Amino acid sequence: MTLDLDSGSGVETLVQRLEAPPVFAAMVPIRVAIGDGLEVGQEVRVPVFDPSTLSNRTVTVEVLEHDTMVVADSAALDPSGRWTPARYDSIPVWRISETFGGLTIESWIDDDGRVISAESPVGFSMRKTEYELARQSQEDARLVAAGPGGDVILSTAIQSSVPLDDLETRAEVRYVLKGVDLTGFDLDGGRQELRGDTLIVRRDPWETADPGYELPYGRMDLRDALAAEPLIQSDDPQIQARARSAVSGVFRRRNPKVVAERLTGHVYNSLEKKITFSVPSARHVMEAEEGDCNEHTVFYVALARALGLPTRTAVGLAYVEGSFYYHAWPEVWMGEWMAVDPTFGQSPADAGHIRFVIGGLAQQVEIARLIGRLEIEVLEEDS
Repeated sequence: MTLDLDSGSGVETLVQRLEAPPVFAAMVPIRVAIGDGLEVGQEVRVPVFDPSTLSNRTVTVEVLEHDTMVVADSAALDPSGRWTPARYDSIPVWRISETFGGLTIESWIDDDGRVISAESPVGFSMRKTEYELARQSQEDARLVAAGPGGDVILSTAIQSSVPLDDLETRAEVRYVLKGVDLTGFDLDGGRQELRGDTLIVRRDPWETADPGYELPYGRMDLRDALAAEPLIQSDDPQIQARARSAVSGVFRRRNPKVVAERLTGHVYNSLEKKITFSVPSARHVMEAEEGDCNEHTVFYVALARALGLPTRTAVGLAYVEGSFYYHAWPEVWMGEWMAVDPTFGQSPADAGHIRFVIGGLAQQVEIARLIGRLEIEVLEEDS
């Protein structure tokens, strides 16, 4: 498959090898419906192309129920000037579940596979309706979002039970994680220790760390943390030149810790802090010089790998001014994995960072399981 990625400042062409012809997620219900027909109890596995990871993922579809749904099939203006349903229609529908990456989406579809109603695991819902009614709902939502409490970022934040104003000096923080099944998350390991539902996060001993190697890292055991990826173009000549420029004056020492610190400062100072709703590419970030934690992390990982510093992406939550927000940051190899945060300019990252997932976009979808469900209790230091 040949893909053209348009970053706004230029088009990048990528060639991806796929094991099966691509099917986009929106086409899955139609693919199932036009196959052998719909039947309760039927289960189908469909390879689906994920644009965010540039790869195929297997979606398991199960037909759960057959029923009839009443939907509006026309609209009219009421005396106040609002669009309201004028007539309704009864449609035979099938309830299906689509499972991928640990997430399940339930939908009601008609005999042709067209979605009539759907619920996402993070609380979003969709429903087939007339154009005028959809526009009316959109306008209502816009007015709500413009008022207090309408911010999407704030709506997904988790308020802390205890203020954490001393994170710069605090060696560890203990959390109790509630409301979600913790199975399958990368909570235990490195600076994090999971005991039942209690998670201990310790500040990495950065000052005393001994990486035990010089740059570039030469062994093969961490090759995945050194490899270029479609959106982490560490082998790109411009990325490599930017990386060398960022650490000029210190790279000759071949010290991973010094280089990691310099990169943290470079990315922190180079990028404008701006919420961005896009799939980040290191090359585009380098050109745009703006973004949120995802852009900072992708750019850092690409620069670090270009210099032979093993680096991976961690995703979870970070404490900021009384609440925990969904966040991404890099981990660098210092004889063990240690967290840094170029978005906040921290080497190492403080103990207010709670890692749930290790890996790129394909793994980060797991975070959606937490939204709207996870509760965090911060234990007092003498608990």
